[in-house]
Amino acid sequence: MELLRRERGRVKLPEMKGYRVRLRVVEEYDVALLARSPAEAKTLAEADVRGGDQFDAIQDSWPEEIVSVEALTAEPYPDLE
Repeated sequence: MELLRRERGRVKLPEMKGYRVRLRVVEEYDVALLARSPAEAKTLAEADVRGGDQFDAIQDSWPEEIVSVEALTAEPYPDLE
């Protein structure tokens, strides 16, 4: 990656362009809920998270930890230029 170019004795920065990047972020966090078995607890927790903003089963949660971040795609984004 070329950061600086010399042109006629002067340092010239490369032209900045806009890009849209699709990221996959995997988070890990602990939740508390009531269930009849470990299997039911896992099913309820997954359903609640997939369901969106209104959690019915999850009673409490602890700070999340980002497990991994992966850039899936990058493409030009003209509106940022």
